[in-house]
Amino acid sequence: MSRPISWPRLATGAALLLALAGCKVELYSGLNETEANEIVAALADGRIAARKEHVDGADWQVQVDEDRVGGALELLRAQGLPTQHYASMGDMFQKQGLVSTPAEERMRYIFAVSQELSRTLRSIDGVVEARVHVVIPQDDPLSDKVRPSSAAVFIKHRPDVDLRLLAPAVKDLVAHSIEGLAPDRVALTLFPAPRSVALSSTPDPVDAQREVLGMSQRAVVTLLVLLVMAAIALMALPTLLARRGLDLRTWLQREVLRR
Repeated sequence: MSRPISWPRLATGAALLLALAGCKVELYSGLNETEANEIVAALADGRIAARKEHVDGADWQVQVDEDRVGGALELLRAQGLPTQHYASMGDMFQKQGLVSTPAEERMRYIFAVSQELSRTLRSIDGVVEARVHVVIPQDDPLSDKVRPSSAAVFIKHRPDVDLRLLAPAVKDLVAHSIEGLAPDRVALTLFPAPRSVALSSTPDPVDAQREVLGMSQRAVVTLLVLLVMAAIALMALPTLLARRGLDLRTWLQREVLRR
């Protein structure tokens, strides 16, 4: 005696097969909603489908198709996303129970200035990443010679943006933010970020081919699921008819006569 077919289990299996055809994996987590929106928008510009999902509290995560993780990470890295978190002056000089030494306060101040300047330069259009390394020599009370301050600025920018015209303005900005620093003591280095599909006006052929291949695979899986369900239905039809006292040939003849 044949076992009855469990249609709920069959539907569940079909749903699992469809889900596996377009499986999404976590790309980044621990994001706020603004960061998640920036990542989703950047991936959309690069023709990579992504979705954001609320996790716990104020945390969000971004998911992409499993076969697009590599391209998504490369694209976001070229655009400096997720945005780096910079420490502010308030973060560095919070009131604490222990009393800091003058050397610790000085190091904390230098780091805070570097973070504030990096944050300001990062807000310039076209800048992907910015870092400022500040050197403020400690005064020697036994020496009459004053050692000047200096700074090194690293900026990675989008390849379609030329920041060389802004170099004097960047040096002035850094020089006027640090006491005793002259513009000629600021070293500025500009690096173009790798070109990504998001910066191209035409779709990348490899990514387009992958997208078509992924759609074809999902279509094939869907078709196979439908064929399996149809085959199971045909196999179960004689059993269902027998319960009603009919055989398959009689039922087919009746259906043909009705039409």
